[in-house]
Amino acid sequence: MPPSRYQSRYHRPGLSTAYPRERPSRKRIWRYTAAAGCLILIFLFLTSSPVPAAKDAAQHIRPFGPSAHKPPIQRNSTSGDAKWYDNWQWLNPFSDTITLDESRSVLPPIKERPPIYAFYDSDAAKDEDARIAENKLLLIWRRAWWAQGFRPVILGKAEAMLNPFYERFQVRKMDNMLGAEFMKWLAWGQMGTGVLANWLVLPMGPYDDPLLSYLRRGEYPKLTRYEGLGAGLFSGDKPSIAAALSEALDSKQLKSSNSFLEQVSPSTFDVDPIPVSIAFYDFSTVAERYKSIATQLNADKAGGLRSLAQLISSHLHLTFLNTFSSGVAIITPHHEHSLVLSHPAIHIAKALIQ
Repeated sequence: MPPSRYQSRYHRPGLSTAYPRERPSRKRIWRYTAAAGCLILIFLFLTSSPVPAAKDAAQHIRPFGPSAHKPPIQRNSTSGDAKWYDNWQWLNPFSDTITLDESRSVLPPIKERPPIYAFYDSDAAKDEDARIAENKLLLIWRRAWWAQGFRPVILGKAEAMLNPFYERFQVRKMDNMLGAEFMKWLAWGQMGTGVLANWLVLPMGPYDDPLLSYLRRGEYPKLTRYEGLGAGLFSGDKPSIAAALSEALDSKQLKSSNSFLEQVSPSTFDVDPIPVSIAFYDFSTVAERYKSIATQLNADKAGGLRSLAQLISSHLHLTFLNTFSSGVAIITPHHEHSLVLSHPAIHIAKALIQ
Protein backbone atom coordinates (compact mmCIF):
# COMPACT_ATOMS: atom_id res chain seq x y z
CA MET A 1 0.00 0.00 0.00
CA PRO A 2 1.60 3.27 -0.97
CA PRO A 3 2.13 5.81 1.89
CA SER A 4 -0.28 8.65 2.06
CA ARG A 5 0.78 12.30 1.91
CA TYR A 6 0.49 12.60 5.67
CA GLN A 7 2.67 9.59 6.27
CA SER A 8 5.33 10.63 3.77
CA ARG A 9 5.64 14.09 5.37
CA TYR A 10 5.62 13.32 9.08
CA HIS A 11 6.76 9.76 9.24
CA ARG A 12 10.27 8.53 8.51
CA PRO A 13 10.51 4.96 7.36
CA GLY A 14 11.69 2.79 10.23
CA LEU A 15 12.38 -0.80 10.84
CA SER A 16 8.70 -1.43 11.05
CA THR A 17 5.77 0.48 9.74
CA ALA A 18 3.85 -0.61 12.80
CA TYR A 19 5.55 2.08 14.96
CA PRO A 20 5.39 5.42 13.13
CA ARG A 21 6.87 8.57 14.77
CA GLU A 22 4.50 11.06 16.26
CA ARG A 23 4.24 14.64 15.08
CA PRO A 24 5.73 17.16 17.69
CA SER A 25 3.10 19.46 19.09
CA ARG A 26 3.30 23.24 18.75
CA LYS A 27 3.34 23.73 22.55
CA ARG A 28 6.46 21.58 22.90
CA ILE A 29 8.22 23.50 20.12
CA TRP A 30 7.46 26.86 21.77
CA ARG A 31 8.53 25.50 25.17
CA TYR A 32 11.94 24.40 23.85
CA THR A 33 12.40 27.72 22.07
CA ALA A 34 11.58 29.74 25.20
CA ALA A 35 13.97 27.68 27.35
CA ALA A 36 16.82 28.13 24.87
CA GLY A 37 16.17 31.88 24.69
CA CYS A 38 16.23 32.18 28.48
CA LEU A 39 19.54 30.34 28.66
CA ILE A 40 21.04 32.65 26.06
CA LEU A 41 19.83 35.77 27.92
CA ILE A 42 21.24 34.48 31.23
CA PHE A 43 24.61 33.76 29.61
CA LEU A 44 24.78 37.25 28.06
CA PHE A 45 23.83 38.86 31.38
CA LEU A 46 26.52 37.01 33.30
CA THR A 47 29.31 37.70 30.80
CA SER A 48 28.57 41.42 30.41
CA SER A 49 29.40 44.00 33.13
CA PRO A 50 27.17 47.09 32.99
CA VAL A 51 28.90 50.45 33.53
CA PRO A 52 27.65 51.95 36.82
CA ALA A 53 26.55 55.52 37.11
CA ALA A 54 28.96 58.07 38.49
CA LYS A 55 27.13 58.34 41.82
CA ASP A 56 27.06 54.55 42.22
CA ALA A 57 30.64 53.97 41.07
CA ALA A 58 31.97 53.76 44.63
CA GLN A 59 29.58 50.86 45.38
CA HIS A 60 31.16 48.76 42.61
CA ILE A 61 34.79 49.24 43.74
CA ARG A 62 36.39 46.02 44.96
CA PRO A 63 39.32 47.09 47.18
CA PHE A 64 40.63 43.53 47.54
CA GLY A 65 39.99 42.33 44.00
CA PRO A 66 42.58 41.94 41.25
CA SER A 67 43.80 45.04 39.47
CA ALA A 68 42.15 45.95 36.19
CA HIS A 69 45.42 47.25 34.74
CA LYS A 70 49.01 46.26 35.23
CA PRO A 71 50.39 48.23 38.22
CA PRO A 72 53.18 50.69 37.45
CA ILE A 73 56.74 49.48 38.08
CA GLN A 74 57.98 50.74 41.42
CA ARG A 75 61.41 52.12 42.10
CA ASN A 76 63.96 49.73 43.56
CA SER A 77 61.76 46.73 42.71
CA THR A 78 64.37 44.73 40.83
CA SER A 79 67.59 43.04 41.87
CA GLY A 80 69.30 41.03 39.17
CA ASP A 81 66.75 38.64 37.72
CA ALA A 82 64.39 39.01 40.70
CA LYS A 83 61.39 41.34 40.38
CA TRP A 84 58.72 42.12 42.93
CA TYR A 85 55.77 44.42 43.66
CA ASP A 86 55.03 45.89 47.10
CA ASN A 87 51.39 45.39 48.02
CA TRP A 88 49.38 44.58 51.15
CA GLN A 89 47.72 41.71 49.27
CA TRP A 90 50.95 39.72 49.41
CA LEU A 91 49.20 36.80 51.17
CA ASN A 92 47.35 36.05 47.94
CA PRO A 93 48.73 32.67 46.76
CA PHE A 94 48.79 33.77 43.11
CA SER A 95 50.92 36.86 42.52
CA ASP A 96 49.97 37.23 38.88
CA THR A 97 46.38 38.07 39.85
CA ILE A 98 47.74 41.26 41.45
CA THR A 99 50.69 42.17 39.23
CA LEU A 100 49.30 40.75 35.96
CA ASP A 101 52.89 39.67 35.36
CA GLU A 102 53.93 36.05 35.83
CA SER A 103 57.59 36.98 36.45
CA ARG A 104 56.90 39.53 39.24
CA SER A 105 56.14 38.43 42.80
CA VAL A 106 54.02 40.27 45.35
CA LEU A 107 55.87 41.01 48.60
CA PRO A 108 54.80 42.88 51.74
CA PRO A 109 55.71 46.59 51.79
CA ILE A 110 59.02 47.26 53.50
CA LYS A 111 59.16 49.97 56.13
CA GLU A 112 61.10 52.92 54.79
CA ARG A 113 64.47 53.52 56.44
CA PRO A 114 65.32 57.12 57.36
CA PRO A 115 68.50 58.33 55.66
CA ILE A 116 71.69 59.10 57.54
CA TYR A 117 74.36 60.95 55.59
CA ALA A 118 78.12 61.20 55.87
CA PHE A 119 80.39 63.39 53.77
CA TYR A 120 83.59 61.90 52.35
CA ASP A 121 85.94 63.81 50.06
CA SER A 122 87.36 61.15 47.76
CA ASP A 123 89.30 63.79 45.78
CA ALA A 124 91.51 64.79 48.70
CA ALA A 125 95.20 64.01 48.28
CA LYS A 126 96.09 60.74 50.06
CA ASP A 127 98.08 57.60 49.34
CA GLU A 128 96.48 54.38 48.20
CA ASP A 129 96.94 52.55 51.52
CA ALA A 130 95.22 55.32 53.43
CA ARG A 131 92.36 55.36 50.92
CA ILE A 132 91.84 51.60 51.31
CA ALA A 133 91.86 51.92 55.11
CA GLU A 134 89.33 54.77 54.98
CA ASN A 135 87.09 52.74 52.68
CA LYS A 136 87.13 49.95 55.25
CA LEU A 137 86.03 52.42 57.94
CA LEU A 138 83.27 53.68 55.65
CA LEU A 139 82.06 50.11 55.19
CA ILE A 140 81.98 49.57 58.96
CA TRP A 141 80.04 52.85 59.34
CA ARG A 142 77.46 51.81 56.76
CA ARG A 143 76.97 48.33 58.22
CA ALA A 144 76.60 49.63 61.78
CA TRP A 145 73.94 52.20 60.92
CA TRP A 146 72.12 49.79 58.61
CA ALA A 147 71.87 47.29 61.46
CA GLN A 148 70.15 50.00 63.51
CA GLY A 149 67.42 50.52 60.91
CA PHE A 150 68.85 53.47 58.93
CA ARG A 151 69.74 53.92 55.26
CA PRO A 152 73.38 55.11 55.25
CA VAL A 153 74.38 57.33 52.30
CA ILE A 154 77.88 58.60 51.52
CA LEU A 155 77.88 62.13 50.07
CA GLY A 156 80.60 63.92 48.14
CA LYS A 157 81.38 67.09 46.25
CA ALA A 158 78.90 66.23 43.49
CA GLU A 159 75.94 66.70 45.83
CA ALA A 160 77.38 69.90 47.30
CA MET A 161 77.84 71.48 43.87
CA LEU A 162 74.15 70.97 43.09
CA ASN A 163 73.04 73.03 46.08
CA PRO A 164 71.70 76.52 45.14
CA PHE A 165 73.92 78.02 47.86
CA TYR A 166 77.07 76.72 46.16
CA GLU A 167 77.48 79.88 44.05
CA ARG A 168 77.39 82.05 47.16
CA PHE A 169 79.89 79.72 48.81
CA GLN A 170 82.36 80.04 45.92
CA VAL A 171 82.70 83.83 46.25
CA ARG A 172 83.36 83.67 50.01
CA LYS A 173 86.94 83.53 51.27
CA MET A 174 87.54 81.18 54.16
CA ASP A 175 89.95 78.66 55.64
CA ASN A 176 90.25 75.23 54.00
CA MET A 177 88.97 73.49 57.12
CA LEU A 178 85.92 75.72 57.23
CA GLY A 179 85.44 75.21 53.50
CA ALA A 180 85.30 71.44 54.06
CA GLU A 181 82.65 71.99 56.74
CA PHE A 182 80.59 74.10 54.34
CA MET A 183 80.87 71.44 51.63
CA LYS A 184 79.46 68.90 54.05
CA TRP A 185 76.51 71.14 54.89
CA LEU A 186 75.91 71.99 51.24
CA ALA A 187 75.72 68.29 50.36
CA TRP A 188 73.35 67.63 53.28
CA GLY A 189 71.17 70.60 52.33
CA GLN A 190 70.89 69.30 48.78
CA MET A 191 69.67 65.89 50.00
CA GLY A 192 67.21 67.34 52.51
CA THR A 193 65.67 66.08 55.73
CA GLY A 194 67.68 63.47 57.59
CA VAL A 195 70.62 62.87 59.90
CA LEU A 196 74.16 64.09 59.20
CA ALA A 197 76.96 62.19 60.90
CA ASN A 198 80.71 62.05 60.68
CA TRP A 199 81.89 58.74 59.24
CA LEU A 200 83.66 58.11 62.56
CA VAL A 201 80.38 58.42 64.52
CA LEU A 202 78.87 55.00 65.17
CA PRO A 203 75.90 53.64 67.17
CA MET A 204 76.96 51.76 70.28
CA GLY A 205 73.65 50.89 71.90
CA PRO A 206 70.67 48.54 71.68
CA TYR A 207 68.13 48.83 68.91
CA ASP A 208 65.45 50.24 71.25
CA ASP A 209 67.67 53.01 72.60
CA PRO A 210 65.60 56.23 73.02
CA LEU A 211 67.84 58.38 70.81
CA LEU A 212 68.11 55.78 68.05
CA SER A 213 64.35 55.20 68.18
CA TYR A 214 63.75 58.94 67.85
CA LEU A 215 66.10 59.26 64.89
CA ARG A 216 64.49 56.26 63.19
CA ARG A 217 61.11 58.02 63.14
CA GLY A 218 62.45 60.38 60.47
CA GLU A 219 60.74 63.50 61.82
CA TYR A 220 63.04 66.33 62.93
CA PRO A 221 61.07 69.51 63.64
CA LYS A 222 64.13 71.43 64.84
CA LEU A 223 67.76 71.54 63.78
CA THR A 224 69.51 69.64 66.58
CA ARG A 225 73.07 68.93 67.61
CA TYR A 226 74.30 66.84 70.52
CA GLU A 227 76.48 67.89 73.41
CA GLY A 228 79.90 66.30 73.52
CA LEU A 229 79.91 65.36 69.83
CA GLY A 230 80.82 68.76 68.38
CA ALA A 231 80.17 68.63 64.65
CA GLY A 232 79.81 64.85 64.68
CA LEU A 233 76.02 64.44 64.60
CA PHE A 234 73.11 66.65 63.48
CA SER A 235 69.46 66.11 62.66
CA GLY A 236 66.98 68.43 61.00
CA ASP A 237 64.62 69.11 58.12
CA LYS A 238 65.46 70.76 54.82
CA PRO A 239 64.12 74.29 55.58
CA SER A 240 66.13 74.44 58.82
CA ILE A 241 69.29 73.31 57.02
CA ALA A 242 68.80 75.94 54.31
CA ALA A 243 68.25 78.66 56.93
CA ALA A 244 71.45 77.69 58.77
CA LEU A 245 73.44 77.71 55.52
CA SER A 246 72.13 81.12 54.55
CA GLU A 247 72.95 82.53 57.98
CA ALA A 248 76.46 81.04 57.94
CA LEU A 249 77.24 82.37 54.47
CA ASP A 250 76.27 85.88 55.57
CA SER A 251 78.47 85.72 58.67
CA LYS A 252 81.26 88.25 59.11
CA GLN A 253 83.53 85.75 60.87
CA LEU A 254 84.29 83.55 57.88
CA LYS A 255 87.91 84.69 57.69
CA SER A 256 88.62 84.48 61.42
CA SER A 257 87.06 81.11 62.30
CA ASN A 258 87.31 77.54 61.03
CA SER A 259 84.11 76.15 62.62
CA PHE A 260 80.67 76.15 61.04
CA LEU A 261 78.99 76.30 64.44
CA GLU A 262 80.62 79.65 65.16
CA GLN A 263 79.06 81.19 62.04
CA VAL A 264 75.47 80.85 63.28
CA SER A 265 73.70 82.08 66.39
CA PRO A 266 73.29 79.67 69.32
CA SER A 267 69.51 79.74 68.88
CA THR A 268 69.85 78.06 65.48
CA PHE A 269 70.33 74.66 67.13
CA ASP A 270 68.61 72.76 69.86
CA VAL A 271 71.31 71.14 72.00
CA ASP A 272 70.46 67.71 73.40
CA PRO A 273 72.38 66.04 76.26
CA ILE A 274 75.35 63.74 75.67
CA PRO A 275 74.04 60.54 74.03
CA VAL A 276 75.16 57.33 75.71
CA SER A 277 74.50 55.22 72.61
CA ILE A 278 76.74 57.16 70.19
CA ALA A 279 80.54 56.94 69.95
CA PHE A 280 82.71 59.47 68.12
CA TYR A 281 86.22 58.27 67.24
CA ASP A 282 87.68 61.63 66.35
CA PHE A 283 91.39 62.33 66.77
CA SER A 284 91.01 64.08 70.14
CA THR A 285 89.09 61.13 71.61
CA VAL A 286 91.55 58.60 70.20
CA ALA A 287 94.51 60.63 71.53
CA GLU A 288 92.93 60.78 74.99
CA ARG A 289 91.79 57.17 75.37
CA TYR A 290 93.81 55.11 72.87
CA LYS A 291 97.29 56.62 72.83
CA SER A 292 98.91 53.73 71.00
CA ILE A 293 96.56 54.18 68.03
CA ALA A 294 97.08 57.95 68.11
CA THR A 295 100.84 57.46 67.99
CA GLN A 296 100.43 55.06 65.08
CA LEU A 297 98.23 57.56 63.24
CA ASN A 298 100.96 60.18 63.48
CA ALA A 299 103.67 57.77 62.28
CA ASP A 300 101.74 55.74 59.68
CA LYS A 301 98.25 56.99 58.84
CA ALA A 302 97.20 53.87 56.94
CA GLY A 303 98.35 51.56 59.72
CA GLY A 304 96.67 53.71 62.36
CA LEU A 305 93.38 53.66 60.44
CA ARG A 306 93.54 49.88 60.18
CA SER A 307 94.07 49.64 63.93
CA LEU A 308 91.17 52.05 64.47
CA ALA A 309 88.94 49.86 62.29
CA GLN A 310 89.82 46.83 64.43
CA LEU A 311 89.05 48.80 67.59
CA ILE A 312 85.65 49.93 66.29
CA SER A 313 84.77 46.39 65.16
CA SER A 314 85.62 45.02 68.60
CA HIS A 315 83.46 47.69 70.27
CA LEU A 316 80.52 46.88 67.98
CA HIS A 317 80.95 43.16 68.75
CA LEU A 318 81.04 43.86 72.48
CA THR A 319 77.89 45.98 72.18
CA PHE A 320 76.14 43.08 70.44
CA LEU A 321 77.18 40.63 73.18
CA ASN A 322 76.01 43.01 75.92
CA THR A 323 72.68 43.51 74.17
CA PHE A 324 72.08 39.76 73.80
CA SER A 325 73.62 38.66 77.08
CA SER A 326 71.59 35.43 77.21
CA GLY A 327 73.46 34.01 74.25
CA VAL A 328 72.40 32.80 70.82
CA ALA A 329 69.78 30.06 70.37
CA ILE A 330 69.76 27.78 67.32
CA ILE A 331 66.30 26.55 66.38
CA THR A 332 66.47 23.01 65.01
CA PRO A 333 63.06 21.40 64.43
CA HIS A 334 63.20 17.62 63.98
CA HIS A 335 66.77 17.43 65.19
CA GLU A 336 67.27 13.88 64.00
CA HIS A 337 66.45 14.81 60.39
CA SER A 338 67.57 18.45 59.95
CA LEU A 339 70.91 18.68 61.76
CA VAL A 340 72.81 19.25 58.50
CA LEU A 341 70.67 22.29 57.73
CA SER A 342 71.69 23.86 61.07
CA HIS A 343 75.46 23.65 60.54
CA PRO A 344 75.77 27.16 58.93
CA ALA A 345 73.75 28.71 61.77
CA ILE A 346 75.89 26.97 64.37
CA HIS A 347 79.05 28.22 62.66
CA ILE A 348 77.75 31.83 62.69
CA ALA A 349 76.66 31.56 66.32
CA LYS A 350 80.10 30.32 67.41
CA ALA A 351 81.74 33.19 65.54
CA LEU A 352 79.44 35.73 67.21
CA ILE A 353 80.10 34.60 70.79
CA GLN A 354 83.90 34.44 70.49
